Amino acid sequence: MKKIFFKFFILFSILFLSGSVFALTIESKKQEMQIDKNKGYFTGDVKVQVGDVIVTSPKADLDLEPETKKPSLATFFDKPYAYQIKGNKKHEVKADIIKVSLIKKVITAEGSAQTNVLEDKKPTIIITADTQEYDTNTNLMTAIGSVVINYEDMVATSDKAFALLDKQGDVHNIKLSSRATIKQDKSIIKGDNIQYSKLRQDIIVSGNTLSDVTFENGDRVIINARSQQYDRLSNTMMAVGAVHVKYADYVADGPKAIMHINPKTNKPEKIIFIGRSKIVEKGLNSVEADKITMTVNPRTFEAIGHVKTNIEQGSSEKSNSNNKMEFSL
Repeated sequence: MKKIFFKFFILFSILFLSGSVFALTIESKKQEMQIDKNKGYFTGDVKVQVGDVIVTSPKADLDLEPETKKPSLATFFDKPYAYQIKGNKKHEVKADIIKVSLIKKVITAEGSAQTNVLEDKKPTIIITADTQEYDTNTNLMTAIGSVVINYEDMVATSDKAFALLDKQGDVHNIKLSSRATIKQDKSIIKGDNIQYSKLRQDIIVSGNTLSDVTFENGDRVIINARSQQYDRLSNTMMAVGAVHVKYADYVADGPKAIMHINPKTNKPEKIIFIGRSKIVEKGLNSVEADKITMTVNPRTFEAIGHVKTNIEQGSSEKSNSNNKMEFSL
């Protein structure tokens, strides 16, 4: 059957969306309009375009506003496909069902929803979830249920996520809520909430946080704390609140810790423990002070403020108290 091209030029060929004027066109093999029921039915190679958003599917329904008879909601069935092109960037949405609010310009994808952002035809971010919503006015993507985000060299998972894009279509901010996890190479970060800012180049983790980081030289650091922050610009990792650190043969506890990473070698250089902290080596030797700086290579310690050390050698144990001490365990 020859494809029918149908324009609603009599009743509502022009929509007013966000104060601007957009033309709506619908193409399909078969179309049925029931104006008295405020419904439209379309089957066979359906293609709808409103503004710069295009949706294709085998089947679609259209809801009309009862008073104005203007299109308000388009629902697409049987695994539809929606996309928006901005310069060299393309936003894609796939799902079992896609709903497009023609008034608010909001796309909702339900059932195995997947959002792709491509730049020069190469994917820069891929989001899969049970349900997703994309607001073309604010460039905010919301994903709910079994969320998986592939972005740059990171894979993130959570129960709910938000991704904010800038006017150029680049990812500006990602926020993960509930059982959030980020995996990067051999490292993993967990927490109740994780927020990534491309502008600040940092990752902020809050609530029951865990960082399990393996560096290029094989060194592994495990950090538990109430909150953590990784700043790529300053190459530091900061943990605050009931901090517990495992590194090599050492276990450390304290209220705050800052790890400095060499930007060239990507290896830890030193860890600074601020507030009353304690470091224990192999469960035997220990140092406790108000501030402890541990240099990784060579492995030395500087302890300041009410310093207390315990050094166990065989059956004998030695202890020492001082205000400042430099030593190697």
